[in-house]
Amino acid sequence: MAAPFKKKNKVLLEKDCDFSIGVRQGRVLELRPEGYLVFWEEWTDPDSGACHESTAGVISFDAIVTENNYGTLKILRRPLAKPFDRKQIRRIERLPLEVARQRFKKQYVLAIQDMIDAGELRPIRDDFCDKIIDIVARGKNRYDRYLAALAIQEKKRGGAKAQRTKKEIEKSVEFHQGFRCGQTMWKWYWQWRVDGDSGLFDKYRNCGKYNRYDDATDAFIVGVLNTLWDQERPTVKSFVESVQAALGAENERRERLPVPAAKMKVVEYNYILTLIKEHAPLDHKIRKDGWDKAYKNLHTLGVGTETSRALQRVEIDEYTVDLFVLMQSTGLFDHLPQSIKDILGLDGRARRITLSAAIDVHTRCFLALQIVPEGIESPLRHTVEMIYTDKNPIADAAGAKFGWPMAGAPETIVLDRGSAYVTDDAYDVLASLGITNLGAPAGKPWLKPFIERVFRTIHSDLLLRFSGRAFSNVVERGENDPAARATLTLEAFLIWLVRWTVDAYHTKFHSGLGMSPNQAWKKATKECEPRSLSSDEMREAFGIRGRRKLNQSGLRVCRIDYQSDACMKKFLDSGAEYFDFLRWDGDIGTISVRCNDGPWTTVPAADEQWIGKNDMDLRVWLQERAEQEAGETRARRDFINDANRESVRLKQLKGLLSLPKTPAELEKDVERFMRHADTAERRHSAGPHRDLLADLDDETSNVPSQGTPENAAHYDANGSNHNDFDDDSME
Repeated sequence: MAAPFKKKNKVLLEKDCDFSIGVRQGRVLELRPEGYLVFWEEWTDPDSGACHESTAGVISFDAIVTENNYGTLKILRRPLAKPFDRKQIRRIERLPLEVARQRFKKQYVLAIQDMIDAGELRPIRDDFCDKIIDIVARGKNRYDRYLAALAIQEKKRGGAKAQRTKKEIEKSVEFHQGFRCGQTMWKWYWQWRVDGDSGLFDKYRNCGKYNRYDDATDAFIVGVLNTLWDQERPTVKSFVESVQAALGAENERRERLPVPAAKMKVVEYNYILTLIKEHAPLDHKIRKDGWDKAYKNLHTLGVGTETSRALQRVEIDEYTVDLFVLMQSTGLFDHLPQSIKDILGLDGRARRITLSAAIDVHTRCFLALQIVPEGIESPLRHTVEMIYTDKNPIADAAGAKFGWPMAGAPETIVLDRGSAYVTDDAYDVLASLGITNLGAPAGKPWLKPFIERVFRTIHSDLLLRFSGRAFSNVVERGENDPAARATLTLEAFLIWLVRWTVDAYHTKFHSGLGMSPNQAWKKATKECEPRSLSSDEMREAFGIRGRRKLNQSGLRVCRIDYQSDACMKKFLDSGAEYFDFLRWDGDIGTISVRCNDGPWTTVPAADEQWIGKNDMDLRVWLQERAEQEAGETRARRDFINDANRESVRLKQLKGLLSLPKTPAELEKDVERFMRHADTAERRHSAGPHRDLLADLDDETSNVPSQGTPENAAHYDANGSNHNDFDDDSME
């Protein structure tokens, strides 16, 4: 009997990670096979006020996953993101000369410590002053040995020794002429004893930082330079001559003033060059040497890419496939709304599509692979989100034999400088996740060779097997019409793409790895398990933001009610109605909520069935519910129609329904509604105003007026007078 598969635990925490579950805070001491060894700090029960002491214990992996699903797990600090005191200068910010000075001092301090350990020197300042000659001799000897060791290690490619100039050697040795003093050595030694190696850094970076010229002169020079940037192939010498000529003219103008003003100093070549480098260095290089030469001289190079673990370096790029695909709406897209189908371009025509892919350099595995619809605002956000999510359901839906478990938190992502990636949204996503962004210039594929190589593999191993290929030039294409020869629908293309990724590419032997990418991933994750993010962190990075009104049931988002004690209190105690929320499709069991720009809080779903579920589970549930209610909807429709017909029949038998009116009767009703309206047109037709009893005094009152036929009595065909007063009734 085959052994059962070993259950794979989802690791959300690492060693020295600070987190909280509810009101309790803890720190992970170590990871054990049975779970996390956690040191819990003392905490106070908010309900009873009881104070609990600190303790240590083991909490299982599943318990942490459950707390994460319910939204009670909060990450307070990760060891890789340790905060640093901003008042101090980090080692990475130190100048090379500062580091060299610190190492120089360290050799003298170590020599002093050797003398103290040997009993040749007492830790007294006077003894330091008396034995300064021995200290300097010992320190210089030790520093010379240090420089000799560095000279042996400094080698170029091919084993050639790196040659340093005389000036560089002098700078590395003779920093200052006043260090041969016992008091100075005493100060260095105790700085090292108190603050360690960091105490040997001095304020050398502040030396010489004074303005040689006043602000008015700098502003005048920059103003002159701003008028010279657009020159063709300018040189620094031409800039210097132009600036000096402008300064000379300005000084002469100041001399001719009624009250002569102070002259500005004449600037030199180096100072103007410094201003050029400060304001427009790259622009000056391009205009001086041309784009091609400037790029050739200034673009960065490297010795190659080396990785030691999975997800250490990830490359992302887009690729327009050389295959025409029929954009038809099939059963795969029935659950999508029409707006999403319009974005995908499911209009039935054949066109090429664009893929966005992410590959792990260490294992050559696909971490993300999806189509990019035209006009999408942030393709990087969706690609990075796919890197973090489990893709086994996608492989199962495509009918693949192998799984797609490649997921985790990347450390470094390499992107090109395309318009789709050079956006504030892209930078915000990478910064919020703590991912290092290595930007490669657009059009330089050799800076991200792994993703470019895998695109060629897609073309040569998958696309050539189907008709509808688009060739790179007219000679190769010939008379072939790829759009007319397209046979694959978008649904079929996606299925074949997933199957090729999981069953063909990941399982193929890779010469650079010495194994298949699937085997390389298993080996890498066995040595170093990839780190995942909590649902709260995923919502902050990839969540969809919205606004909802709070009611008695809580917040209803996508047909799910979210309720918590904090929401109940807000509903009862405050007048706040509308709340902002963050919802992530990967975990719809909880959402993040805030009110009036307050802090974000996690609110779980009121119905426990949605805890730990994703948006796909919700769509399946809605689709199944629609199928179950189809017959019920039809039955209710038939009932309403039958009841209405029977009601009309019974009312007609009782004479409760009036017969429909003829067109003549409807026209007569229209005239009645219009009869007593008062308009300017009718006043003009009625003639001038006459008093009510004017006809009694008028001898010709029996003669009808020729100009006002509307006021006269109507006559029927027989000549008899007919009064409409009786017809005013609406009955």
